[in-house]
Amino acid sequence: MQSCRYDVMVFGAHPDDAEIGAGGMIAQEVRLGRKVVICDLTAGEMGSNGDAVQRRAEALASAEVLGVSERLCLGFPDRGLQLCDNQISEIVRVLRDYRPRMVLSPWHGDDHLDHVQAAGLVRAAALNARLRKYGSSEPWTVERVWEYFIHETSANPLLLRLDDEDGAIKQKALRCYLSQFQEGEGTVSTRLHGLLQRLEWRDRYAGSQIGAPWAEGFWQREPLGLYDLRNMLL
Repeated sequence: MQSCRYDVMVFGAHPDDAEIGAGGMIAQEVRLGRKVVICDLTAGEMGSNGDAVQRRAEALASAEVLGVSERLCLGFPDRGLQLCDNQISEIVRVLRDYRPRMVLSPWHGDDHLDHVQAAGLVRAAALNARLRKYGSSEPWTVERVWEYFIHETSANPLLLRLDDEDGAIKQKALRCYLSQFQEGEGTVSTRLHGLLQRLEWRDRYAGSQIGAPWAEGFWQREPLGLYDLRNMLL
């Protein structure tokens, strides 16, 4: 039986999705000595600002700040994510190659269609990856699938406690995306401008709900089981 190679694999529809929704969690996992890999499904080439080359460079710079083991880009078409076998099978290949214990994707209820499709693709691939008769490579069972929040936060999430170091690293990683978050000459105004401040407010407010400096919200489809109550914050 194969053993896991990575503790966490975080999927994003675009470069910067993983950092927006789970950058603090990624920083925390790396700080605790766990192996994390990020997989961007598209290069974000349809964004109003920046191009595929610039956004890839920004993504790699952010990955270095976070300290992740590796960052992939599958090169699916931006605004062209579809719940089709070609895309599902490619994600299955990645899951079987990297063998993560846990995977994350954008929340399925987000208001951006690419984020919705990414959630469906990752969940379908996690299911197919464990099927012995799906493809010819060795099956792999992901233990847990979580979804993180980008634009929406209204789904009564699980809140992961973060400390100030995790929050600061998340903000530093996000600042690598100059093409997306910094207005300048020749840029098109989008709702991403000013997002860094709003994300800090969001994460600090989430932390205040559980007595922590920062927190990020996550959603899990399956019931969450507890061995006992000792590790609950509230």
